[in-house]
Amino acid sequence: MKRLSAHMIAGIALLVLVFAASACSGNSSSPGTDSPEPSGSSDAAGGAGKIAYFSAGASNAYLQKGLEAAESKAKELGFEIDTFDGRFDPLTQLNQIQNAVTTGKYKGFVVEPVDGNQLCKVLSKDVPAKGVAVAIINATLCGSPDWQEGTLTYVGGQEVNVYKEIVNKIFSDKPEGGTIAVIGGPATGGPYLSMKAAFDSELPNHPEWKLIGMHATTYTANEAFQVAQNILQANKNLDVIFSNYSGMTVGVVKAIDAAKRDDVAVYDFGGDKWAFDSVSSGKIKSTVVMLPVEEVQHAIQALYDSFNGKEVEKYIDLTKDPILPGTPFVYKDNMADFTAKGLPEY
Repeated sequence: MKRLSAHMIAGIALLVLVFAASACSGNSSSPGTDSPEPSGSSDAAGGAGKIAYFSAGASNAYLQKGLEAAESKAKELGFEIDTFDGRFDPLTQLNQIQNAVTTGKYKGFVVEPVDGNQLCKVLSKDVPAKGVAVAIINATLCGSPDWQEGTLTYVGGQEVNVYKEIVNKIFSDKPEGGTIAVIGGPATGGPYLSMKAAFDSELPNHPEWKLIGMHATTYTANEAFQVAQNILQANKNLDVIFSNYSGMTVGVVKAIDAAKRDDVAVYDFGGDKWAFDSVSSGKIKSTVVMLPVEEVQHAIQALYDSFNGKEVEKYIDLTKDPILPGTPFVYKDNMADFTAKGLPEY
C-alpha cells in the first residue's frame, strides 16, 4: 500500500475545509415568529448601522404599507433593517424583541406595540439600557398619553384626544342622540384602549346617547361582519356603528346591506381607498385618515437624526402632519381637499 505524500495530505485537508465551509454557508431555515431571526430584511449601502422594525402584524393593507415604507426609508438613509411580524400576539412580539436585543447587532428599534403595557419595562428601560434607541409608533407604552420616558420618540395619531374628537363629531352629527355600537381591534391594543377611554370620558356628557356595546376583534372583515350582524339582529333601533379600522368596516357595511338596515350610519377610522370611495358613495358617513407611511418613516428618521446628534421631537402627532389638509376627518364635502394632497395612501 502506497503512502500518501505530505503534499497529497495537505490537498485533501484543504478540500475537506472547503466543503465544510460551503455546507455551513448554504444552510438556511425559515424563522418562527418568536425567533431572533427577522421575518424580512433589507440591506443598504451607507453604513448608518442596523435597525429593526417590530410591526404589530402583517395581515392587512395598513400594516403591509408600513412594512414597505420602513424598508424604503431605511434604504434611503443607509440603514440595514430587519422586520418582524408580531402577528397581534403580545408574547410573540415580546420574544422577538428580547431575542433581538441579545444579538447585540441593532442600534435602534422601531416598535408598533401589540400590548403597550406588557412591553412597558422592556422598551422604556431594559432595551435602552443596552444602548439601543427605541422609537414607538401607533400605540403608546405604559398607559402614557403619548411619549414614554426612556424612549426616543412616539409617533402616533390614535390617542385618546383623537378619539374624543371622533366621538364628539359623531354625537354632533345627530344632536338628538341615539344608540351606538363600537367595533375595535384587540382589547389589549393601544387603539382599543384609547377608543374605550374616549367613550368612557365623553358619554357622561351626552345622556342623549347610549352605548350598547364595545366589541374587540382581530381587525378582520369576516369577524367584523359576524359581530355587526349580531349587533343588528339584537338592536332594531340602532343608529350608529363606529368601526375602528377600514379593513373591518368593509364587513360592517356588508352586514348592514344584508340586513337591509340603511338607517344605520357608519363611521370609520382608517381612511383607505375603500373608505374614501364609501364616503363618496354614501355607504359610510365619515372616515379618519391614517398615515402608515409617515408613521414608520418619521420614526426611522428620528433614529437617524438622533444618531447624528440632532434633537428629536418626543411626540410626533400625525393628526397635525403637513400631508393633511388641516384635519384628519373626511366627509363627502371636504374629500377633494384630501385627494388634492395625494390621499389616501393605502
